[in-house]
Amino acid sequence: MAKIEFQKVCKSFGQTKVIENLDLTIEDGKFTVLVGSSGCGKTTLLRMIAGIGPATSGRIFMDGKDITDVPPEKRDIAMVFQNYAIYPTMSVRENIEFGLKNRKVPKAERARLIEEYSEIVGLTEYLDRKPSQLSGGQRQRVALARAMVKKPAVFLMDEPLSNLDAKLRAAMRVELIELQRRLGTTFVYVTHDQVEAMSMADTIVLMEKGEIQQVGAPEEIYHEPNNVFAAQFIGTPPMNIMEMSGGSRVGFRPEKVVLGDRPDVQMPIRMRGTIATREMLGAETQYKVVLKSGATIMVKSPDEGFREGAAVCAMVPAPDVHFFDAKGQHIGHGGPADLLKAAGGMNDA
Repeated sequence: MAKIEFQKVCKSFGQTKVIENLDLTIEDGKFTVLVGSSGCGKTTLLRMIAGIGPATSGRIFMDGKDITDVPPEKRDIAMVFQNYAIYPTMSVRENIEFGLKNRKVPKAERARLIEEYSEIVGLTEYLDRKPSQLSGGQRQRVALARAMVKKPAVFLMDEPLSNLDAKLRAAMRVELIELQRRLGTTFVYVTHDQVEAMSMADTIVLMEKGEIQQVGAPEEIYHEPNNVFAAQFIGTPPMNIMEMSGGSRVGFRPEKVVLGDRPDVQMPIRMRGTIATREMLGAETQYKVVLKSGATIMVKSPDEGFREGAAVCAMVPAPDVHFFDAKGQHIGHGGPADLLKAAGGMNDA
């Protein structure tokens, strides 16, 4: 296990600055997910930990030891790639064993480790098969087992599930969570998929344009976003954000909206509108509502009774109203009277 620290780290490609003066601590033994849109810098951070994309300036530490200039092979890490990077001409056993042979691990110890870790990832009966005879999920397990036999202090994973279908991705997410808990090792996982981040992470590091927007547990980022970007990146559908006077904004999660036939004067936001679309999702129904102002909001409701074209009143309880300043920074939610008074300007019911 290991704690990783970035101190004033910068990364440039030519004249282009990708990351500038970044400080970040990745906690020992946690499942940390770096998430953000393509090009935000998350894979660049991962490569710096691995040593395959050195920092332009700043320092990187692992358990207090400066590893900024330590070559990749001397770092106690293992990396699992998006394309698995397993050898097609080798059997599962040979793929897992490859790194052990290079490290001159004795034959008996190699056999023991292969047996132990193939059992952990469910590959025991496939050891003599070639990768072409395996499913995508099984090939991913080969890559995991090959990394695990090194017993690294840190696992680095760069979008390892993106090539799998939706059903298999969901199953593999559960397997990876269980694996991390079983090993107790530091996992650093890169994804652009906020569902993966929310479902897997102990800690999410949310990035955009080379800057960290927020670091926290999934529930913290969901309920207490630092800014409009965090509020709208995390959550499906994203938080509804509406402009107020002076450039400030008000936000509310789709599932916090109450739909009704008539307004409830106890709620600070009350807006009349019409159901534009209706999607039945099982336990809840998702509605797109076009407001009298012409703006649209998304609503998730346990009430499936509203039909397309129906006139409704969309309302938000006071504790679920979020406020953002003109720069998009979160400045509070819920009860402050002055903030709720400002939201009152959104009432047309």
